[in-house]
Amino acid sequence: MQLKRWTTGALIVTSLLFGSLAGPHAAAIAGSDNRSFTYAGDYSAGSFPIGTFIALQYLGYSRSNAFINSSGRELPNSHANIFYEFTRLTYFAQLWGHPLVVEAVVPFATLTDVNIPGTNNFVAGGLADPLFLLTYFFVADANIQRWLGFTSHFYLPLGRYDSRKVVNVSTADQFTYLPQVGYTEGLGKFVPAMKGFFLDLIASASLHTDGNDPINFLNPEGARFRGVLTYDTLSQKTSYDVKAFLRYEPKTFLFAALGIEKSWGGEQTVSNGRFTVAGRPIVIPQPDLSISKENFLRGHFQFQIPLGHDFLVAADVFHDFDRVGGFRNDIGVEMRLTKLFFPRTINR
Repeated sequence: MQLKRWTTGALIVTSLLFGSLAGPHAAAIAGSDNRSFTYAGDYSAGSFPIGTFIALQYLGYSRSNAFINSSGRELPNSHANIFYEFTRLTYFAQLWGHPLVVEAVVPFATLTDVNIPGTNNFVAGGLADPLFLLTYFFVADANIQRWLGFTSHFYLPLGRYDSRKVVNVSTADQFTYLPQVGYTEGLGKFVPAMKGFFLDLIASASLHTDGNDPINFLNPEGARFRGVLTYDTLSQKTSYDVKAFLRYEPKTFLFAALGIEKSWGGEQTVSNGRFTVAGRPIVIPQPDLSISKENFLRGHFQFQIPLGHDFLVAADVFHDFDRVGGFRNDIGVEMRLTKLFFPRTINR
């Protein structure tokens, strides 16, 4: 998972809800499967032997010092800590003479020290949407240091979602398809002085089905009357994400990289809303509301260290320079542990 990095800082989306007739209401935070968790250099793994199996474990933390609503307004004294972890299993097969990589990911996430003014800050953490991935490499040539692959992410709506909670780490029963193109090019063949340097480009889009029952708040904060605020449907526009890294790899599996990431689109809108006044036969229709966007600019510093020939430790340190919609990450750190199982060579 981008877990959207996978981060649910890659994985989490937020904004304010404002009622009309029923008065201002509490914020709602719905998860969004809008990003991948591809590191610099990941597509160069297309040269691994067929039959290779990889087990990866990700552990992440980000500190948010601000909550930005979908109109770009920062809420005063808003903050949260985001924790996530996920397990990723990878297998290298072959199709039509090219590598085909099959993967599965199971993510978990939660938030602590949440403060969003005007809400009760209840959190529904736990299992986020698991996903299944297929990557096909059109080019995987270590000799010329060029790799080009296409990845399909299939996010399954199996994560925990509670429409009564203000903060959710999973989507509101949305299926998401995320196509991604990854391209890696060694620069040393063009400029000898840049031997060991690589350019990594990753571009993706996220297409979402509609979500169900995204909001069912009892006595929402700021409402003029006691009652229940309900929205039946959540729709989400296509979101886009582009990452570019300059990576230096002096030897196999050892690297450091600087990167920039831009994400945009993905506006979430809740519709079919109503406020039912407690104890009275009064139902007040609510207008459609835009509750989130996927707009941010993020910087990355990544590195990886091999501990032996088959065990790797990598990290991603990131910071949001700008954001509209959701928690702005003041600082985030993700650690990735990788265990490689190469196929045995049979000597005859």
